[in-house]
Amino acid sequence: MSVTFAAPYPAIQTTSLLPNPVLGDSEQPTVEVQTRRALDGTLYTYTKTKLGRRKLVINFRVTRMKGLEFYEFIRSYHGYKMKYLDHLDRTWIGYIVNNPFEFTTSERWRSKRYPYGEMMEFTVEFEGMLQ
Repeated sequence: MSVTFAAPYPAIQTTSLLPNPVLGDSEQPTVEVQTRRALDGTLYTYTKTKLGRRKLVINFRVTRMKGLEFYEFIRSYHGYKMKYLDHLDRTWIGYIVNNPFEFTTSERWRSKRYPYGEMMEFTVEFEGMLQ
């Protein structure tokens, strides 16, 4: 199983497949908090939800080549509306909101298929609506 990012939405031109995210991804509603002060000095706080939009924070650990491939995808489509198919087989429409987008090389990695490789880690913050 894997996750898929496809952009630009709805006229999709490029798709990037990534392995399942590392444990610990989160999903939360997006809210906006406003504070107002009355003439007498009383502080009022207003919380406004954004009608079903949610923010996903997803951590990935991939090979260096897959990390560079996703880096080019981000460079090309950051700020564009995109489609995200998650590891639970749900479809999301929204935007990647990381700024800046950071990749770190976490460790050397060795296997029979890739004898001298590196592992990269990055976090995707995706804000959108479930379809």
